[in-house]
Amino acid sequence: MKKQILAMMLIVLLAVSLIGCTEKSGPDSSNETKKVFYSVGTAGTGGAYYPIGIAIANILTNDLGIQSTAEVTGGAAENNMLVNNGTMQLAITQGPMAYAALNGKEPYSEENKNLSALFNGLSKGVFQMVVMGGSDIESLSDLKGKSIAMGPAGGGAINVVKDIFSVYGFELEDVKPTFLSYSEGVDALKDGNVDAAIIQSAAPAAAITQLAATTKDFKIISIENDKMEEILNMYPYYSNINIPSSMYGNDSDADTIYLSNIVVVSKELDEDQVYEMTKVIFENMDKIKEAHPSAKGFSLESAVDRVPIPLHPGAEKYYKERGLLE
Repeated sequence: MKKQILAMMLIVLLAVSLIGCTEKSGPDSSNETKKVFYSVGTAGTGGAYYPIGIAIANILTNDLGIQSTAEVTGGAAENNMLVNNGTMQLAITQGPMAYAALNGKEPYSEENKNLSALFNGLSKGVFQMVVMGGSDIESLSDLKGKSIAMGPAGGGAINVVKDIFSVYGFELEDVKPTFLSYSEGVDALKDGNVDAAIIQSAAPAAAITQLAATTKDFKIISIENDKMEEILNMYPYYSNINIPSSMYGNDSDADTIYLSNIVVVSKELDEDQVYEMTKVIFENMDKIKEAHPSAKGFSLESAVDRVPIPLHPGAEKYYKERGLLE
């Protein structure tokens, strides 16, 4: 009988012990199920977005412990929708595209309200209007009726051109557009087949550098001060920039505009986590600069310059700590 009682006590003690172990292991098991996996939206593998996206994903994985992967996507326009619907947690896009997506403007049919900004100023896409030295085009106002190489069909230059033309009082239909790659457009300009060529690219642009290697007899058309002010007031995603003559070795500087590539993030992400993400990215920004030449001007200061959509509260907290925001 005593042996039976002792056996029963041992069974009870064992059961209590197992319950205790189960309770103790509960939080650990819960933590395992709460592992975070992020997708970073980029574009095709041949452009700048993909290697930069890999660099961001590696920083989040290796320095923050958030398992992240750079994903090939359709690019700037699609990335905003992917973040908005939760397919991606963060993505690279253009400032104007982020603004259009948030507000449901063309090419978007509805508002993408789940978008917020992580940082601006990832790289600069500079509007460069090139004509040959003997051209009678002295201003963008002289472009009406002219033949213009616009860059590739569906490329980023088209929306920029429409914005600028609207300030000068005419539309795309008022010129003769030709849709060519930037290098083909510059070749057509040099051969006299078009009157002007547009390059919407990081500067120095390879297409213009190639032109400069064969001739210095060309110019980049400036945007006049009054038109510049109007553009910047009307469109919050542009900034002004000076292209010095030394960049291409031609005769004069040019004042023009650029748009920034921006990283957008889901509004639904936790504030503290986004704060840590922002912090670790800027602690490792050299890795992003090394990922692609277009990101060489990336800086903490540019992160909050003319951000076209509201910052995520977590990112805003970090910038306030660094004294960039009040």
